[in-house]
Amino acid sequence: MLRILTTLAAIGAVSTPALADDHADYGINVGFSPFGGSVGLIYNPSASTSVNVAFGGAPASDAPFKLDIDGTEYTQNGGSSWMGFFVNHRPFEDSQWFRINTGIGIGGIEGTLTNDAGDEYAVEYNENPVGYLGVGFGNGTAEGLTFGFDIGGLFGSGPEITVVEGDGADLEDIQDNAFFGNVLPNLQLTVGYNF
Repeated sequence: MLRILTTLAAIGAVSTPALADDHADYGINVGFSPFGGSVGLIYNPSASTSVNVAFGGAPASDAPFKLDIDGTEYTQNGGSSWMGFFVNHRPFEDSQWFRINTGIGIGGIEGTLTNDAGDEYAVEYNENPVGYLGVGFGNGTAEGLTFGFDIGGLFGSGPEITVVEGDGADLEDIQDNAFFGNVLPNLQLTVGYNF
């Protein structure tokens, strides 16, 4: 894990020039995360601060993934639709490749869990707004092409999980699983252009 973070920091340092008086006023980026693709519109009021309004989502997946909960295997499927308002701050003048990212997200994630016995549960994250806090590497404010990697979490009250089919015998196990907790982890890769 340390190697991965070191590599990402190095990529961010190479792709983001050192702090200068000049910075691009605007930017646009495309991101990819577990919550789908996104497009971000960026305003850079200074070389150390960026404001980003992003719109994103993903349709219900045709390639669901498997999840094991207390020995029962479930197929998970779902989609999302969201928008967010984020502020990125670069606290170190000599390290413009490092950012602290905070903001709010509004939208929803809706999905299903199904096991081989035919039991089905609906999983819905519809609390609004939710808070976001994370760190980022890359995506500076200098003109030109930018690359970035973010890691953080969405903080809310967790999902509402209901029984769609079956007797609901596993409902409590699913609700107690850390995968469906109050913090949703986020990893995001972005490519952008500042102008």
